[in-house]
Amino acid sequence: MRRFASKFFIFPFVLLFGTVSFSLLFAKSKKPVEVPTKKSGSFSDLDFEKVGSGYREPTDIQFRPDEPDTMVILEKRGKIYTFNLSKQEGKIIADFTGHVETRSEEGLLGLAFHPRFQENHLFYVNAVSKEAGKDQTLILEFRWDESKTIQWKDRKRVLLRVDQPYSNHNAGQLSFGPDGKLYIGFGDGGAGGDPLKNGQNTSTYLGSMIRIEPNLEAEAPAYKIPEDNPYKNRPGYLPEIWAYGLRNPWRFSFDSQTGDLYAADVGQNLWEEVDLILKGGNYGWNITEGFHCFSPPNNCSKQGLQDPLLEYDHGIGQSITGGYVYRGKNLSFLQGWYIFADFVSGKFFAFEVGKGKRPKLRILKETHHQISTFGRDPSGELYFADFGTGNIFRLVKKN
Repeated sequence: MRRFASKFFIFPFVLLFGTVSFSLLFAKSKKPVEVPTKKSGSFSDLDFEKVGSGYREPTDIQFRPDEPDTMVILEKRGKIYTFNLSKQEGKIIADFTGHVETRSEEGLLGLAFHPRFQENHLFYVNAVSKEAGKDQTLILEFRWDESKTIQWKDRKRVLLRVDQPYSNHNAGQLSFGPDGKLYIGFGDGGAGGDPLKNGQNTSTYLGSMIRIEPNLEAEAPAYKIPEDNPYKNRPGYLPEIWAYGLRNPWRFSFDSQTGDLYAADVGQNLWEEVDLILKGGNYGWNITEGFHCFSPPNNCSKQGLQDPLLEYDHGIGQSITGGYVYRGKNLSFLQGWYIFADFVSGKFFAFEVGKGKRPKLRILKETHHQISTFGRDPSGELYFADFGTGNIFRLVKKN
């Protein structure tokens, strides 16, 4: 993902991340897809309210299950903060600084609370760290403790270690689904164009969405593989895989009403996409990018591949940040729309879900924000973080 560099310094940004090809930057400009902006109606009523500030490179926003007004904010370099919106009080809850790799797109990238958090106080983080001389994605289990600042050494156990061959395309999201299982998104391992062919390699976690169940028994293996995982007993497939063929699913989420799983997969040269993740689906990377052939560039075989729901080209934006299907009460005009954004262009997008046909992309708002992540509170209202300024905003209706 072209995510954690300033959009105002495009040349070093390209050198650092290696995901925008020079052919894209210097080739003859292609005509971008025409995307309508809804100028009439209620979309124009959308506004943003700043609810938090002072954070350094925020990467995730969650809410405490037992305190609906308390945001939990992750910083790329390893700190976790809480901020109570009612009391306007914040504190640091964890500090992993020095144990988290922060090159390129690495860092402390995601957090998920256990479905039974109010009983067991367990939470899980997705972080990249260097251990045994290798950059690794670590899925770690911790116990929440308000009496101290939680440290790296306080981890209860490591659920999973995955070697990262490059410092980009690490993905970062982890989330418990409505089925109580833990879903984790992995990028293809990095560089550009998937040189290691991980997207179509079902013997690696890279390039896939996996599904596991943390095992709460102290002496047991760290997790169980759900019986209904699609590849549990299929030779040549890791049994944890739920879906694969993904490039870098930085942010994904479940529709709180239907349980549908939406992933925003960051593109390579030309196309950003949103996928409806289905059990056992192959989403095409690096055979395809969006709806289009990538390798080979023409006449690729799409047999057995799952098309995205929609795409947009790099004339519109260059690094998609997935959001949520809005199910709150304060913005009735967004009810049933999937809300997401682009980190580089600052545009906010939406499409209406569940219509049984290919959705139509709408531009909600054009901004200068670097939207690194969205958050959803227990009532269904949406928030986002600006990576550059460290500010947190809530989506609201104009007065």
